[in-house]
Amino acid sequence: MKISQISCTEILIVSITVTSSIGLATYFHDTRTFGQQAYEAQKQVLTKRANALTEAKISLIESITQHIKSREFREKSIKVLSSKKRLRPSRPNTTSQIGGNFETTGLFQTDLGAESISILTAGAIIALSTEATKTGRYQPVQNTTTYIDPEKSIDVALRFFKDPRAGRPSTTIALPIRDNNGKRRGYYAVDINPKILHASMFEQNQPSILTPPERTYAVAYTSLSRITEIYNPIDPSNYPSLKSEGINNALNNRQGPYLYLNHERKPVVGAYQYSPAANMGLLIEREQSLLFKEARRRLIKILISGFTISGIIFFGLKQLKERHSMKSL
Repeated sequence: MKISQISCTEILIVSITVTSSIGLATYFHDTRTFGQQAYEAQKQVLTKRANALTEAKISLIESITQHIKSREFREKSIKVLSSKKRLRPSRPNTTSQIGGNFETTGLFQTDLGAESISILTAGAIIALSTEATKTGRYQPVQNTTTYIDPEKSIDVALRFFKDPRAGRPSTTIALPIRDNNGKRRGYYAVDINPKILHASMFEQNQPSILTPPERTYAVAYTSLSRITEIYNPIDPSNYPSLKSEGINNALNNRQGPYLYLNHERKPVVGAYQYSPAANMGLLIEREQSLLFKEARRRLIKILISGFTISGIIFFGLKQLKERHSMKSL
């Protein structure tokens, strides 16, 4: 082929096309590699945190179960439930002595970090509570409450709900109080602070082993159709409804892609799983924009190098054609 017949523009277009194809192919390969590596690292951390949460939940239930089996607790709780005193709801602006004439030492656990603990009658009326304003009020032991009967099983999933008074998620565990004849006389209800459950997943004063750092989410249904975090460490007073492919897959115990848009519509690499012990979804997410920074650098280098070479070839051929044309004249 003669030089005069060579199209510099066509050569430039082909060169740019080849460069772009190589750059994009390299970028997609890098993102798949970096994404898979990030996912595997996050999955290991997630499995460890899920196990820690399960162990914390089991330890919590066992502690409560052992407490209500103690002789001191049984005697004092039955005394409270046998009282003929009429129960009325306390008013927030009044002060009352917890326990009245009852000796409450050994009745309520102090090592759980609970928000409140109550003794309920068989009709689920609060007879005595560490939160005095609750006395005399009705507290359900089904639906929004996790009811556990140790004589049957302690392997019961938690139930979360949004506490209208606190404006954030909460979970209550209720266990039956039985007399010496095995008759159920009432309930021992513990309002667990979700912050305690959330904190159980992390080693105290230990920085994250993941780089860049991750966000860990523990999400659950806090109403029939509303999904929120059980505890928001960034803003403990804010619990918006959350929705994403990762969250849905986690709560439905379903496998799915690790590249998706999170609840903020940001592309992330996510590892997720369902925690049957706590009845919640656990997720560890990191933004793709941070994880794929090196892949973008390589793409830019390839494009700059390719376009530079294409430009040099274009202008070199153009000058060569001009010289050839002058010689022909």
